[in-house]
Amino acid sequence: MNKENRPIPAFIRKKCMACKICVDDCPVSCIGVEASGTAKDPHGYPFLEDEAQCIHCGQCAENCPVAAIQMAAA
Repeated sequence: MNKENRPIPAFIRKKCMACKICVDDCPVSCIGVEASGTAKDPHGYPFLEDEAQCIHCGQCAENCPVAAIQMAAA
């Protein structure tokens, strides 16, 4: 598959609960998650730390318990 056509993680922040399963499951450690830090906003803020390091495996999306990550076209 052409590198430009590989899907990358797309984050749905309103669904994220900052469990960090995606961080633990990423084989190349390119995902980060920060908790909101407020009681009014229980969501997390996932992000791709290094897009160049991502191997497009989809483990993050596959293992997210709340479907806050989906693989999308780059």
